[in-house]
Amino acid sequence: MAAPKNHKGIAIMLYMSTELNEKLSASAKKSGRAKVTEALFRLEDHLELFESIATPGQRFPAGSGSKD
Repeated sequence: MAAPKNHKGIAIMLYMSTELNEKLSASAKKSGRAKVTEALFRLEDHLELFESIATPGQRFPAGSGSKD
């Protein structure tokens, strides 16, 4: 779950392609969330579901213990 606004954390800056930005913007609009909140929710969700990513499209489920 995303950290509450009063929770201390860190800020990061990243660059993304125009295509990825458009997808994130569309997803944020559909969910009714701000783009930053949408990105945080999606990142947290992905990190909970997958312990590792070898290359885009090749993921290892969290708790699998195997990277074969």
